[in-house]
Amino acid sequence: MLIDLSAEPAPIQFTAEPLTEKRLSDFKRAIRAGYASIVAPSYGTTFRKGEFDLLDTLKVDLKKLLHTDQNYEYFAPFQIGDIPEVETQFVTAKERRGMVFVYLETRVTVEGELKLKSISSFVLRENNKG
Repeated sequence: MLIDLSAEPAPIQFTAEPLTEKRLSDFKRAIRAGYASIVAPSYGTTFRKGEFDLLDTLKVDLKKLLHTDQNYEYFAPFQIGDIPEVETQFVTAKERRGMVFVYLETRVTVEGELKLKSISSFVLRENNKG
């Protein structure tokens, strides 16, 4: 079994650490980015904890998973001091030719305002090599 879809999992919710100037500059330095904006466009990757928790709930063997795409849509800029509330939910899984394509959506809000939505897609396939 590549994925356990016997019961649709509940969304994963958590509160991320507050955005600080140090946290944001450390992220930019780690990805070697020289963006003029305070928040690098790929900062949304720091909110992916819920994806891994959901994959664990779905009993996905990460050795059989290939992350295929990550799409970020920003609705409002993040600011120093923001405390992001994160919710990740299972969207769908489609099976084709022995592979399962999984889609997860993460929404990040601050004080009820939607700041970021991301869609992650993965493909799962049987590992025939040992």
